[in-house]
Amino acid sequence: MKLNPYNLGACGMVQMFHAGTVNFDTEGIGEGAVICKIPRGTFVTKAVAVVRTAFNAAATNVLTVGFKAGKNEFLDAEDVTAGTVGVYKKELFVEGGGNTEVYAQFTQTGAAATAGSADIYLEVVPGPETQEVRHGKALD
Repeated sequence: MKLNPYNLGACGMVQMFHAGTVNFDTEGIGEGAVICKIPRGTFVTKAVAVVRTAFNAAATNVLTVGFKAGKNEFLDAEDVTAGTVGVYKKELFVEGGGNTEVYAQFTQTGAAATAGSADIYLEVVPGPETQEVRHGKALD
């Protein structure tokens, strides 16, 4: 069951929520697929990937999570062993700024994967910009 954040604009509220599930064959996963949207100005303080089914490309299996530019600000290649079932977590402090879309990307080499699935969770806290949006001030 996918959980949605309660109210990402609530003052001082730290939340962890299920950002999405990605599979080896999720549409657009090779270039990066949007798994969720967060409010502008939100800080991401923890990212977790729960690899439920190992990704099984022949040579390399790389799962990353982040914003559009790098798709790896939250979880980078060395943070997740996508070819091994397990829980991979990373403490961080990344300001979203104007970014709102969170992407997961799966890249592979060798024979293409025929299996692989991971649930992605994010822990977030609203930043000052998020508070301004919540209190009705225009930011654009």
